[in-house]
Amino acid sequence: MLFTPICPYSLSFKPVILPDSARLELNIPDDGRSNVWVSFDGKRQQQLLRGDSLHISMSEHPLPTVNKSDQTGNWFRSLIRCLNWNERLDEKAL
Repeated sequence: MLFTPICPYSLSFKPVILPDSARLELNIPDDGRSNVWVSFDGKRQQQLLRGDSLHISMSEHPLPTVNKSDQTGNWFRSLIRCLNWNERLDEKAL
């Protein structure tokens, strides 16, 4: 499952790939400043009101993919390493 923040507040927020067993719950606070909009697969949009919640889990009909890597390793550590999350890269002088 791919969870992608659109226009995040901080540039350190990156898309997150979650295992198929993950279940997410997003809650809109009752005292929030405004309602929010969510988009599903970039197509359908839905407004969520204050006090609403959204439960996200993997579909019962997943899209098969191929994974050549060792599945016993640390899932998140390998993502952090491969995607350079929250790492500052040194730039060469001009």
